[in-house]
Amino acid sequence: MVKEPEFTIKCTKCGEEFPDNYWYWNCSKCGGPLDVLIEIAEAKREEHLTSEKSMWRYQWFIPASMKFKVTLGEGCTPMIRRKIANVNVLLKLEFLNPTGSFKDRGSSVAITRAISLQARRVIEDSSGNAGASISAYATAAGIQAKIYVPKSAPKAKKEIIMTFGGQLVEAESRSEAAKRAVKELCKGDYYIGHAWNPFFIEGIKTIAYEIAEQMNWKTPDNIIVPTGNGTLLLGLYKGFNELIDAGWINDMPRLIAVQAEGCAPLYEAIYGTKAGKGRSKLADAIRVPNPPRINQMVEAIKNTEGKVVTVNDKEIAHGLECLVKLGLLVEPTSATAVSALMKLSSVGEIEGVVCIPLTGCGVKMTSKLLRIIHRLGNR
Repeated sequence: MVKEPEFTIKCTKCGEEFPDNYWYWNCSKCGGPLDVLIEIAEAKREEHLTSEKSMWRYQWFIPASMKFKVTLGEGCTPMIRRKIANVNVLLKLEFLNPTGSFKDRGSSVAITRAISLQARRVIEDSSGNAGASISAYATAAGIQAKIYVPKSAPKAKKEIIMTFGGQLVEAESRSEAAKRAVKELCKGDYYIGHAWNPFFIEGIKTIAYEIAEQMNWKTPDNIIVPTGNGTLLLGLYKGFNELIDAGWINDMPRLIAVQAEGCAPLYEAIYGTKAGKGRSKLADAIRVPNPPRINQMVEAIKNTEGKVVTVNDKEIAHGLECLVKLGLLVEPTSATAVSALMKLSSVGEIEGVVCIPLTGCGVKMTSKLLRIIHRLGNR
C-alpha cells in the first residue's frame, strides 16, 4: 500500500507555516506565494514506484489524498530523440496529455486537493490551456469550474472550456482576469490559480521524474523551458531536487528559461536590462508581466547555472516551422524553446544533450498556425 507523504505548507516570503488543511492560495500573514514541502529521504526506487501508467506512478512523492484522486491518465508522455541546429535534442511530448497540455499534471493534483477540502467550485484565471484543463478535471470530479480568460484568448480554447461545462468569464486583459478571479470569490470557492496554487506545481514536478526515468535515471545537460508564470520551470527544479535528495539521480540539469521579447520580467530581474525592442504577439501564454513567484524563478536559474533567453515573433515562427517539418504540431509558445535552442546554437552557447518539453498542442489553433507557416513560405 502506498503511503501518502506528509507535507508542510510554507510561505516562500516570510516563512510562516500552515496546517495541511489550509484553504487559501497565499500567505494570510504577508500575502506571499506558498510552497508544499515534503520530507524526502533516500529511498529504493523499486519500493517507491507504482505500476500505474500515469504520473501517479510517483504518488509516493505527490502530496495528495489517494482517496480523492482525480486522474484522466495524465503523464507518461513519450520522449523522442531528434537533431535540431546540430544539437542532440530530447523532445518530451507533453502536448499528448489528455487536454493537450502539460497543465493536466497540475490540474490532476490541484483538483484532487480541492475535492479533499470539499470545495463547492474551483476558480481559475488563464490564457487558455490551464482553463481548459481545469474545466476537464473539474467536470470529471463532479464539481463546477469558473474560468476567467482575457478576451484575446484563442477561440478554440474558450470553446473547450465551455464544452467541459466551465463557466467562462471574459476580461479585458490577462491581468484583469487574475484580479477579477480573486475579487469575485464566493463562499465555497477554491481558487486554483496555477500561478499561485502550490499543489499545481506538485503535479508539474512529475515531468522531472519521468525525464530521469526515461533516461535510465540520468539527466540531460540542459532543459529549455518556455517561461511565463514559471510553473514548468519551478516544477522541474523541484522535481530534480527531490530526485537528488532521494538518491535517484546525481546531477541537476542546467535550466534555460525562454521568454517573449517585450515581456520578459525574469530576464530583467537577472540581467537588469530589457531584451530587444519588439513585443511578441505569438507567445501569448508566456506574456506575464508580474509573475508572483519571480524570486523563486531567479533562484532556480542561478542555482542551476542556467540563463534566460528572449525570442521575437520571427524566431518563434522559424522554431514552429522546424517542428512542423519534424511532424510535430504544437502551439507557438511551445516553439519558443526550439527558437531559443537555434539562437543559442548559432553562437555556440549550448553544449551536451538538450531536453525540451513541448508543452501545448497546436490543434487548438490550426488556423493561426497555418497563417504563420504560410507567411514564412511567401518570404
